[in-house]
Amino acid sequence: MELPSGIDRVAWYGGGPGEAYADSRQAARIGRYAMTVEEMQIPYVFPQENGNRMDVRWAELTGGDPGHGLRIEGEPVFGLTVRRWTSEDLDAARHHAELVPREAVYVNLDLAQNGLGTASCGPGVLPAYRLTARPATFALTFAQVTGQRSRGAMPGMPGTAG
Repeated sequence: MELPSGIDRVAWYGGGPGEAYADSRQAARIGRYAMTVEEMQIPYVFPQENGNRMDVRWAELTGGDPGHGLRIEGEPVFGLTVRRWTSEDLDAARHHAELVPREAVYVNLDLAQNGLGTASCGPGVLPAYRLTARPATFALTFAQVTGQRSRGAMPGMPGTAG
């Protein structure tokens, strides 16, 4: 989904603090995290999928007036990616410098993702991490964030929303 460019902070309860995917999640720990949209990116020399946070229970995307923005809650959990460019921009770029921020913020909310690996420079995705078509259900609830501090904030903690 596309949000206004004024969104510049993301707070979430889920896997973090760094990116994680189905087959690269061992260092991700469940907790409360917060950072800027820019800090969520991994500036790989050759642009590729990056920045996903797994097992997110809730996320708040805020900017402009403190505590104003969008809260997303998942049932059960979801994957969260927040960028200043589209997935198509990412796919078309051949160098990191080609990723020019747009006048919007792009949010991907995923039930599941395929594991990493394309066999272009190593093994393909291991069978246990292949995303196959099957029935699945999940729900997302969207709510407006208002007030001086979001419900996901940790008062007095550096790098957190609020």
